[in-house]
Amino acid sequence: MLKRLDHLAVVTADLTEAVSTYQRNFDFKVVRSADGNAASIRVGDSEIRLLSGAPAAEAIAQAGEGMFALWLEAADVEPVAAALRKSGIDPGAIQNERGRRILAIDPKYANQVPLFIFDRKG
Repeated sequence: MLKRLDHLAVVTADLTEAVSTYQRNFDFKVVRSADGNAASIRVGDSEIRLLSGAPAAEAIAQAGEGMFALWLEAADVEPVAAALRKSGIDPGAIQNERGRRILAIDPKYANQVPLFIFDRKG
């Protein structure tokens, strides 16, 4: 039911240093956002998103820097939600946002990692 890893979100207090680390250590090509609060690294057909500044501050205050969220793409989130319910997991309501239908899975079901499963049917 799941098609691919879409992106992994990583929060950082120092975006410049994080970009430098990914470039220096892994030779990744990093593209910074126009607002200076994010950067993107393509890895195959997936992405690592580095987030900083005000959007990341609350997450950093609560859990520190590092992996913040895992985004998985599905062909259709409705059967995914049904399968989760069948296994005893409440995926909550499907949210519609920017052309996507999104399931926000409680981190307690994903080893304390915020997990989002979406399709592009929104």
